[in-house]
Amino acid sequence: MTATTPENVLQEKVKEYQYFQPELIQIIASENIYDEDRQQPWEIDDRDKPYTKHVKALSSSWRHLRLLADFMQVGTTPLRWKDLQTGRWSKDKPFNRQERISRTKVTRLDYHEGSDKPGRKDITSSAKLREALDEQALENGLGQRKFRLFVVEDLSSDVIELLGAHYDVEPAFFRDQIVDYAWYNTRDRWMDPPRLDVVARRQRWLQIRFPTSRYFENHLRFKEGCDQFESFNVYRRLEDDINNTGVWDAEKAIVGLSRTRAAFWIAKEETHVEGAVGILLVDPTAKTGFPLWHGYRNWEDTPSMKDLEKLEGKMPPPGPTRKSFFGDLIYWLEKPEAFGPSLPNYPAADMHIRIRALLFLICGEWLTIAEYIQTRLAQVEWEISFPEHFLNSGETIDVALKKLHIWRRLVPLYHRMLTETLQRVFSFPCHTGAASTADGLGSLQDSNSRAADRNAASSQCQCPHHQQIPNQSGCITALREDFVRLRISMEEFEKRIDRLTSVVTASISIDDSHRGLKDTTNVTRLTWLATCFIPLSLTASVFSMQQYIANIQYIIGWYFLTSLLLVFVTIGGAFALTGSVADVFRVSKNKKGKDS
Repeated sequence: MTATTPENVLQEKVKEYQYFQPELIQIIASENIYDEDRQQPWEIDDRDKPYTKHVKALSSSWRHLRLLADFMQVGTTPLRWKDLQTGRWSKDKPFNRQERISRTKVTRLDYHEGSDKPGRKDITSSAKLREALDEQALENGLGQRKFRLFVVEDLSSDVIELLGAHYDVEPAFFRDQIVDYAWYNTRDRWMDPPRLDVVARRQRWLQIRFPTSRYFENHLRFKEGCDQFESFNVYRRLEDDINNTGVWDAEKAIVGLSRTRAAFWIAKEETHVEGAVGILLVDPTAKTGFPLWHGYRNWEDTPSMKDLEKLEGKMPPPGPTRKSFFGDLIYWLEKPEAFGPSLPNYPAADMHIRIRALLFLICGEWLTIAEYIQTRLAQVEWEISFPEHFLNSGETIDVALKKLHIWRRLVPLYHRMLTETLQRVFSFPCHTGAASTADGLGSLQDSNSRAADRNAASSQCQCPHHQQIPNQSGCITALREDFVRLRISMEEFEKRIDRLTSVVTASISIDDSHRGLKDTTNVTRLTWLATCFIPLSLTASVFSMQQYIANIQYIIGWYFLTSLLLVFVTIGGAFALTGSVADVFRVSKNKKGKDS
């Protein structure tokens, strides 16, 4: 029986966050999409919430908006309704329902003519957000604002209500940010029906999915990270990739992978008194652990020696902290000069700068994931080639197959996410007016053709601005090449994983054959041992019929003499029938048969 230790208890708790969670089956069963007459227990009074009332009214005809209506009433995803009622989060943590409903972390950035640095205002409560939206912020003269951007970390009922009602935002923009599933069960109420591409091109928002990676020193830190993911209002999950068992890894370290989303929405020009407005939604970041390899590369040019001399001994300005995606995004959005100058007579080009800052960060996360997959596959190859050196004590080659199965599931999903990014981002109508109706997928139809990807990389953005000025340095088309290369990398990883799986399966079969030969040798030894005991048993049975016990000393002598003689005769006969003598006899017999 295994002793109960704090380490064992912690590992059992960590297992709660593995892929299969039986308790979710009951929750899924209770949220049946076909149970249309059921009255939900979280219904609220929406008389003072016009946007909530609007979404609920639309959800009867646009069924995919039911999740958003439920989210705005529960305060988080409906999957957590039971936990909120039982006090799982309100008992000893500040993440109770009311806090979830009013949670606000918004930064407003105002970009003005003649100013390199945008005006910034951090908003940490729904009351302050309401005040900021009520301000008459349209400026005139030299300081006229070109663009206003709201950056939102995590969603909440109050933030959706205030931003949605004030700017008349399409509800699907918020709905797409709530959950991220790779697939849906047949009864899921939160299933999001696929869009037609012709419909998606008319949207004034884009949704980008991408993975993130985080390093945890031990099981306790990983469990804390999982708890922090549960505290998000949006539904995200941190998963152990089960690849941290190699001799290169720390004994208890875990690399957690998660899928995350970012969304960008722009208002129609001259529909609001504030002028050009955009909303950018990003997911929160866990505070526990570290970004894998401390995150992405700083893409700013390093200062020259002359530039450092001008600082008079002072340190260069600090770069992004890499502690949260939200914080790093704000850092780069406050430095528009890092993405090239924009045309003063074409303010819509500035929207490219906002999207490009987001795409730089997302591409950095993708590059880290691609490098991590490369690392894990290389380690599996070493384990296959030299298992005596690179497999831990007691492990077999079967461990490599388990590691590969994780990437067999994730890499195709990553490939699909990159394809969606190429399809949606680079045909996004970033300028007010009719976007080009040219098929943005024309050069991406053949996902297996590198030539098609190269053509896609060289095509122009589909907005009118870049049809007129294709060489503008601020356009987002320059990043298409990086995403195309990432997608090609995922295709290569898929092929490499298939090859490695075949090699590992063959290695397992060879090991099984070797074990079978060892088992056959042991059975042969047992057979010879049983053969030796046959004459001994026979002799003992015969001599046991002696009724005169006084003659036992003579019987013992005759017993050993007879039994040993029979043993030699038995072994000789067995060898003659199964060994080389039998082979010689069969060969000679076959020769006689051929001669006759």
